[in-house]
Amino acid sequence: MKLSELLIEPDVTLELAPLIDVLFLIVLFYAVSSSLISPEDLANLKGQLATAATENRTLVEHASSQEAVLARLQTDLSESARQAAAQGERVVRLEAELQASAVQATRYEADLAGQRDQIGRLQGDLTTATTSLSDHQARLADQAQRLTQLQADLTTKEQALASQAQRIVVMDQALDDVRAKLAQSQATAEQQTQQATEAQATLTRLETESKALASDLAREQASHQADLAAAQAELERLRIQVADVSAENARFQSLKKAELDRLAGIEETQQHLTDSLKSLIDDKSLGVTRVNDRLVLELSDRILFDSGSDQLRPEGLPVLANVGKILATRVNTLQIQVGGHTDNVPLGPASRFGSNWALSAARAVNVVRFFEQTGGVEPTRLAAVGYGEFQPIAANTTPEGRARNRRIEIVLLAH
Repeated sequence: MKLSELLIEPDVTLELAPLIDVLFLIVLFYAVSSSLISPEDLANLKGQLATAATENRTLVEHASSQEAVLARLQTDLSESARQAAAQGERVVRLEAELQASAVQATRYEADLAGQRDQIGRLQGDLTTATTSLSDHQARLADQAQRLTQLQADLTTKEQALASQAQRIVVMDQALDDVRAKLAQSQATAEQQTQQATEAQATLTRLETESKALASDLAREQASHQADLAAAQAELERLRIQVADVSAENARFQSLKKAELDRLAGIEETQQHLTDSLKSLIDDKSLGVTRVNDRLVLELSDRILFDSGSDQLRPEGLPVLANVGKILATRVNTLQIQVGGHTDNVPLGPASRFGSNWALSAARAVNVVRFFEQTGGVEPTRLAAVGYGEFQPIAANTTPEGRARNRRIEIVLLAH
């Protein structure tokens, strides 16, 4: 049986029940008056009548219960419809946040790809420097081996020179002996003339050989000294080259480490800002992005300024105060550049600013002044720039795009 039939049937019973009771009493009265029913049958009929009345009351209670169930079901149905509508709105909102997160993830991936390319180039330079260092070290080893060989040759030559010197000493001794014999022979000149002539010839020959040996020894020694000097000069040159390559490699490693430390510091600062300003990011009052080595905090002008005005709105002061506190205490090593941006809608004739450019610059100056006077940020870290309508991040053809272009950007830069 359908729910509608179950709910309708008791109502029909309620409408027919009084009529049945009346008809039953008429029949009963007619039967009694006409003596068509006995007292036992009458008692039975009364019992049936009581039973029918009880069943009638049961049906009435059942109908009331079903009406309450119907009302409760209708209430639950309304609540379910309301919850479904709320869930639909939440799904739409989550889809929008998911799209925004996807865009930001794309930007992060592009930045990460750029950093990976830069690290790849640095690693390529390191490989080239390492290869050059290996070549210089190999040449140095060859030169060292050559120097060792030259030193060994020099030692051999020196030994030969010592041997020649010893031979000269022996020859000098022999010459002395010859001279002594010549002196003795002079006493018997006639007898010793031939011997003296031979001795003189021997002496002359020995002197010539001694001079030749001395000249060869000097020439060999000079040649080896020149080779040794050249080898030492080459060795010193190679040592200087190795020292230069080592110093260049150390400088490269230092630059690489500094670059990696700087990138890591930027990522750490971005995470720190995201964690510290999470409440403002969650309610869309603030956005934090990274463009290469810069961190950009983006504030919509709707929370900071009225249309066409450069005066800070009271509702935006707590947001700027929170941001200023973070900039003054937790990221106090970075330079801060506040940039004002507008859409391309011209200012009205009643505006005291001559152009959107002037309006954007005045807004940037007021934010900088607030950071310095209220946020406690060092003025040497602050700069204000007005970009006017000339750096849009969305098309100015729609209200949404113009709203995105009207913004204040706080750019954090390393020294």
